[in-house]
This record gives sequence, C-alpha cells and structure tokens, in this order.
Amino acid sequence: MKKLYIICNSHLDPVWLWNLSCGRSAWINTVHSVVRMMDEIPELKFTCSTAAQYRWIEETDPGLFRKIAALVEQGRWEITGGWEVQSDAVIARPETLVRQALHGKEYFRRKFGVEVTTAYCVDSFGHGADLPKILKETGFTHYVCLRMHDLPPLFTWKADDGSGVTVLRINSSYGTGGVTLAWLDDFLQEHVKSPLERQAMFFGVGDHGGGLSRIQLRWLQEAREKYDIVFSTLQEYFRDVADLPLPTVTGELGPVFRGCYTSCHEVKRKIARATRRLIAAEKLGVPAAELDSAWKDLLFFHFHDSLPGTSTRPVYERDVFPGLGGVESTADRLIDREMHRRGAALDTRFMGQGGVLCRNPHPEEHNAILAHTGFADPNGTGRYFNALRDESGKEYPLQILPPPSTFGPAGMAWGVLTAVVKLPAWSSRSFAYAYAEKEYPALGFAVQRALLDKLSFEVYFDDTHSWGFGLEKFSSLSGRAERIRTEEYVNGPVCSILRSEWKYGESGITLDLIRYAGIPETGVRIRLDWHEIKCALKLVCRHGLQKPEFLTGSGVTASRRLTGSSYDEVISCDWRHGKLCSRYPGSGEYSMIDWCAACSESASFAVYAPDIHSCDHADNMLRITLARPILYADHAPFPPDDYYGWTEQGVSERRLWLAELGPVSPEELPGMAAARLVNAESCEITAHEPGRDLYPVRDLPPVQIRPALLEAYRFNEDGDCEIHVRNPRGEAVEITLPEPAGKQTIPPRSLKIITWRPKENAQSKVHAS
Repeated sequence: MKKLYIICNSHLDPVWLWNLSCGRSAWINTVHSVVRMMDEIPELKFTCSTAAQYRWIEETDPGLFRKIAALVEQGRWEITGGWEVQSDAVIARPETLVRQALHGKEYFRRKFGVEVTTAYCVDSFGHGADLPKILKETGFTHYVCLRMHDLPPLFTWKADDGSGVTVLRINSSYGTGGVTLAWLDDFLQEHVKSPLERQAMFFGVGDHGGGLSRIQLRWLQEAREKYDIVFSTLQEYFRDVADLPLPTVTGELGPVFRGCYTSCHEVKRKIARATRRLIAAEKLGVPAAELDSAWKDLLFFHFHDSLPGTSTRPVYERDVFPGLGGVESTADRLIDREMHRRGAALDTRFMGQGGVLCRNPHPEEHNAILAHTGFADPNGTGRYFNALRDESGKEYPLQILPPPSTFGPAGMAWGVLTAVVKLPAWSSRSFAYAYAEKEYPALGFAVQRALLDKLSFEVYFDDTHSWGFGLEKFSSLSGRAERIRTEEYVNGPVCSILRSEWKYGESGITLDLIRYAGIPETGVRIRLDWHEIKCALKLVCRHGLQKPEFLTGSGVTASRRLTGSSYDEVISCDWRHGKLCSRYPGSGEYSMIDWCAACSESASFAVYAPDIHSCDHADNMLRITLARPILYADHAPFPPDDYYGWTEQGVSERRLWLAELGPVSPEELPGMAAARLVNAESCEITAHEPGRDLYPVRDLPPVQIRPALLEAYRFNEDGDCEIHVRNPRGEAVEITLPEPAGKQTIPPRSLKIITWRPKENAQSKVHAS
C-alpha cells in the first residue's frame, strides 16, 4: 500500500496584509494552539521554520518556549528551514541568502542543539538557478518549496558547479485551511494513482497561522482505516525516500510572478543600500556583535512579501521602511565612527583648511568618486577650492558641483566638493583641500551626446496587478516619452553632466548622463515625476550590436537569457517605416541582480544597477524596467481598492551606470559591475596632530583574491576572520589569504566561505561544499 506522510505545519507571513505586531500576535496564538493539540494527541508531529518567529516566543513567553524545546527534544517538533525568514529567492543577493543561513542556523544550534539541514521556502515566487550552491555551501542537503513550473514531486536540483540538493515540491499547497472532506477524498484517490510510492501532504491551517483543524484531523484519522497515513517530519520522510532514483533538474525554478521584480521600487532601493552599508561596515572591522541586530532586521525584510513589493501600504510605511531605515542608520553611524577613529590617529597638519580621508574596500586598485557637501571657500578668500593634494604634494582636480540646496550657511559659497582619486588596494589615503595653479581641461559632452542618441523611454500597458499575474513580457506599447530639451548642465575637469528633459502624458522625466574623469562608465541619474498608472516604464538602450547574447546577473554567475542561436529563426515581420522588417525573438521579462548586458563578438553594452531587478531584450534593444505603478497588494480576482493609492507616483529617482565596452567575456561582467557599484568610504577631516588617547582600531588583514570576487569580509562572532568569495569563472582560481588560511582554491562557478583565526591563533576553518 502506498504511504502518505502528513507534514503538519502552519504557514504564517509575519507581515503582508497585516502589520508586524499583528503577525507576532497571530504566531504566538498559533504556537499555543499547536502545543495544546500536541499534548492531546501524542502521535502528532509538527514542522516549523523561521528563526525570527522562534525569537518572538523566546522574548515574550519563556514557558511556551521551553515547551517547544521539550517537543524538539522528543522528536515531535521539527525545526526546519534554518533561515531568519522564508526569503525571496530570486532577486535577493546571494550574500543575503548566505546570511539567512548563518544567522538562522546559529540560532537553532545555540537554542535547541539542532543542526538544520533542510531548507524551507514554500511561498517565495521562484527559486534562482544558483540557490543549490548557496544551500550546499551553508550546510543544507534538502530543499522544500512550491511555486515553480510543472516538475516531479521529488528531484535532485543541480547548479552549474555540480552542487545539488534533494527537492520536495509540495504537491498541492502548504496548508489545508479551506479544505473540505470531498477535497480530501479526491486528494487521497489521486495519491493512490500517483507512481510515487511515498508522498508528503502538507497539513494545517495556514496563510495567517492558525495551527491545526480538529475537524480535518478527525477526517484524517477516519481515512487511516483505508489508507496508510502517518504523521511525520520532513527528516523522516527524506530518510524513507533516500534510496529512490530521482530525476535531475537544472536551472532556475521559475520564473514566477515577474511583476515582483519591479513592484514597489522604494523597498528594493532601501534593501540594496542597507545591504551594501552593512557589508561596508564589516570591512572596516566593526565587530559582528554591533551589527547583529541590524543584520537580523535586514534579513527579516527580505521576506517574500516584503522585498517583492506585494504588501499593503500601511505595512511598508509602519514596519518595512522604518525598519530598513534603522538598518541604514546603524551602518552609516558605525562607518562614520570607524573612519573618524582612523582619522584621529593621523597627522593631518598638511591640511591647512581640512580635507578628506578615504579608504578603498576593494582588493584591487580603485578609482574612487569622492563627493562631500560643504564650503567652497570656507575662509571667505574669494577663491574656491579646485584641487585635492596628498601629503606628498600630488594633486587631483576638484570640482564644485551644484548642492541639493540653492544656498549655503550664512549665504557663503556652498556645493558638492567632487574628485576622482586612484586608491591602491586595501589602502587609506588622506587629501587636503587645496588651490591648484594648473588649469585642468573640462571633460565636455561628446560621450554623453553619442549615448543620448541611443536612449529613449517607452511605456507599456500593464494590468497584471502587484504580482504580475500572467506576465511574461511587456508587449503592448502605449507610447514613447518625448525629449523636449537638452542642457549642458555641468562641465568641469572632474565631472560633466548632460541633462535632458522628457515628457509623457502628465509625467516628466529628467535624465542626467554623467561622466567622471578616469571612469569609463557613464553614470545615469533619472528623476521621475510620474503620474501614470497601469503601465510599465522602460529605459531603452539601442546598442546596435549584431545578434548579441543577453545576460543578467543572477547570483554567483551570469544567466544567459538569449544566446546567439536564438536569432537563427525570424519569428515575425512588422510593417515599419514604409517597409517590411524582420523581428527577432525577445527574451521576455527576466530578473537581474546588479547588472545585465548584451554581448556580441565585437562589443558589449552593460547596465549596472544596485536596486533595479527587471529587464528584457527585444528588437535588438536592451530594456530596463524602471517603474511599474500598481495598487498596493492588488490581487486578482479580488476587486481593487485605490484608497491607499498607487506606487511610483510623484517624484522618485533611479541611479545606474551604462558601460559601452569592447568584447567582454560574461565571466568578467560580475566583477566589473561590483567594482563600479561599491565605492570607497570617505569622510571629511580637519588639520590636527596625531591623537594620543585613541580608541583601538582593528583592520582586517589584506587578501589577494583576484580574479575571484569579494562578497564580504569581516570579523565574525568568534573574532575570527571570515571571507565570502565567489568565482563566476568556468575554471578554478587560486586566492591567497593570511596564514594560517594560506592559499585556497575556489572551484569554478562557486561560492565559498572561509574562516581563520588571525595571526598566531589556531588554524583556519574552511566551510567548503
């Protein structure tokens, strides 16, 4: 007789249609209900993920927490998942998924003595192709999930580096909240017809907690007279199917709900910045304990209804945005503290009127953009600063850019003091504000004018709601924005800005194309004053390449969305400009993390963007989705309500970089994007003698990891050095770390976490798949 394993659970989104306080209350109520029922029914077992929700119980009801611990020890309450929350698994950066595991698994080890090896993400909107690498590297062997294309209920999911996990695809749903007896009968009959001898059924009231239904439990007990049904844990189920031959699946499990790549840009912007600031603070040696709470908050708001943009407006305004603001503020404060502590130790008397301290966070030389709002002429001499000068006397041009305000304190000259300086790897340098006699030539606008001719804005009709139900590509063109004015806004030796104004309907767009001296990419600043709804706004890049590959950043490596062979067959023709023109296949809408590119044999065109996650390639154009105005939490087929308004209305900003390149290997693009998106840290300092009574500053030892990429580098909770490295290349690379870690080999297309005790202490610890 075929066997059915009942996995009792109670799915609860901590925030979604309800705020965080409501989610906490619902979870506490759910746990009380489940524990009572388990006391009444000794054979009942319960499976539960999400470290953040266990913490709620620990912090509010220690007696209830002890009951959970006792059930865990008895083998009846199963801790699964091992993450802080059930995160988004498509546009979340790989480093944040690594941190989900590091924080979540450490908590479960410390509080329950449990090593979680089954990852659990049953409600996220797709699963990235590199996720098996991340799961394997952080100690998982199995993965339980839902929401993907039609795949077997059990399979081995492999990434391109060979990493694999056993996947259980939930057959119907993670919960049975609305299930009737007739539905249960039908499910059991289908179970008998299935070729799989052992199946898992997820059972329990869910989608807002609730525990288990007594009526449904009675139905199950009655069905056991006819079927082989057992209450089980996931660990027990995986043990019983361990010997089954399983098919192998590769690639992304999705895409699902492509609209989520763009919905509510503000949450994506805040998460991107908060992530980079925490990583920057770690590189400056900030102790892990000082960042622990901020990391947990950041990981919490990667939840699969927060980052994708599908929660209600009150949830974002009351919980998500304030929470992420706290993360940013914590990281910024600690970065400032560490920079100024370093500044206090310097002899900066060569700075007659102050200057700048900067630190390169890259393991290679870096052209850093320094920009600080301040006095152009602090002593009223009638002469503006026009250079930075280091202690040896070497000069760099300095340019005063327009500030955010139209005036300075007491009406004095005020602006953004801007320079580009070349910094050696892992170095700190200080520069004085100075006056140069040399005249540096202005950059001009030739590059921007040539690029501007390749750019446009297109608007597509979109009524696919918050999630993008049924969305595969934006194909119904509503119109194009009209360029109404172009202005040479700023021109100097450090920076030139070509500004253009665009009009569409009741909306306006300001496009700034920004060139910096010594930096090959062109900065793009887009100010939207948007008042359209039910549409998607795209920045269109006519790169002019012949049959290029279309690639996106998607985790550890690049994802090929269109290859050269995709162009071998013309799919349709259009009548355009008085003649019949061929149309080649478009990619459809795809997710991106940090970059996307079109690459041909002779040239490439790339976009680097830290908080834009949606793009496509069609009609031989690279198109970046900038905005998708939606009603908050608008879910078909339920009637819409515009009381809380639409996202993306009014003034907002997008920042990105455009790179026109020669022939580039896709393996190079992740590093090129990272080098431009992560700038040096800097702060203004004054002239002074070296301080005598100083705070200790602990610097991480330099490492040599190129051509591998540095994801994170920190002193971890044990005081050890810990480095996260990824190798997007198709061959292994060797890196050199301080002893005792020494030389390490990073396998092809892989992610690796390495820890070591610095200096004379115990030998290195290496976490390797």
